[in-house]
Amino acid sequence: MIKKLMTLFFGAALIALPATALLSTAHASCYDPEFDAVGLDSANIFVDNVLAQIVNYEGNLETNSDFTNYTSGVIYNPWIMIHGMSFLDAVEPGVAGLNAFGKLPTAGGSGLNGMYACTSSNGLFLNAVPCQPAEFFTVGGTNFTPQSDPCFMFGSNAVGDCSHFPYTSILTPERDGAIYRWRIVLQKKPASDLDINIEDCVLTETLGCTTGIFTSPGETGFFNMGPYLLFWQQTLPTITAVAIPGPNASLGFNCIQQLYARTQPEDTSCLFPICDLPFVSKALFDEAIVVAMPQTSNSLLPVGNFAPGYTLTDGDMIDISIGIPESTNPNDYYFGADNVFLKYIGMTGTNVYGAN
Repeated sequence: MIKKLMTLFFGAALIALPATALLSTAHASCYDPEFDAVGLDSANIFVDNVLAQIVNYEGNLETNSDFTNYTSGVIYNPWIMIHGMSFLDAVEPGVAGLNAFGKLPTAGGSGLNGMYACTSSNGLFLNAVPCQPAEFFTVGGTNFTPQSDPCFMFGSNAVGDCSHFPYTSILTPERDGAIYRWRIVLQKKPASDLDINIEDCVLTETLGCTTGIFTSPGETGFFNMGPYLLFWQQTLPTITAVAIPGPNASLGFNCIQQLYARTQPEDTSCLFPICDLPFVSKALFDEAIVVAMPQTSNSLLPVGNFAPGYTLTDGDMIDISIGIPESTNPNDYYFGADNVFLKYIGMTGTNVYGAN
């Protein structure tokens, strides 16, 4: 009798579980820690001793992680929101002459020299447009002139790669606004939430001190007013993040999808669209924004602890924009191609490869 009751109880518990939870736990597989960045991952200047373990373990995958010479099949040219105001992003409609990325469809026709072999998406409609790289870094609204970064002046990363040194970045001075944008290819199918890691350089104006990371480090949203500090929410930078389907995209995933932040510390079921979300960052330290794993379902709302949308897989692209508010910005910002990257747990054997 007890055995029957236990069987009934276990069966009822399974029925009560969200379907997405069963999908996530029923598949037995092997997993690896993974990180992805624009260009060659192992050359990223922020490869520390922890990330160096991944580089050394994965070897061939990390030496074939540059997708800047590949194009995405569905591209996205959004209007970026910064504290409720819309700004046209700086990315050109496309970049011609790039190689095809994987086996992506060429919807929209080939066009002149393959320029129109990609489609654009606003979330609803597809239009034939020139192709964009699958990975890139770009800036709009400020002077795109790389200069020596005042925060990150070391000579090589933890695997001894010095190809990105001296590190250069793009300055947005105080009271100016800008949009920085990164697109990064997932080399593995995520088996966890994603971390968007931000390693920025934030400086502030200080009376009597020369500008530099060891004389005038700043925190976003903070005004130094002599002996007083003022924090103003409307001066914070904002972040927007979406996913773009790649060559192995889940069935039905053919337009951009919104990504959701998992708040910390908080009940993990609280998810917020990463669309014009203000965030705090300081000096030369890293910040992490946790992106809730999306699970394919029929719901437009979060299901259980998972985000709505389509399950991400290897080859999908994460498009991240950081907006600096015009006029009210109290800080000097420096961002370059390496400053934003992704960390997650990936499923073994789901690798996609780019160029060396």
